Amino acid sequence: MTREVRHDYPLTFAAYNGDSHLATPKNMLSDVCLLAFWAAMVPVSMWIGSAAGF
Repeated sequence: MTREVRHDYPLTFAAYNGDSHLATPKNMLSDVCLLAFWAAMVPVSMWIGSAAGF
């Protein structure tokens, strides 16, 4: 069993294709959009739960 160290991972989620470790502005923008989408899901889920009576 091998242990991977942190520097073996790419700098952005979008850059992860196995051999690319480049953080381009396009990749960073897609990561920010992904984070914003997931952050928006928390209040939306709570609002839907509140509207449903939970």
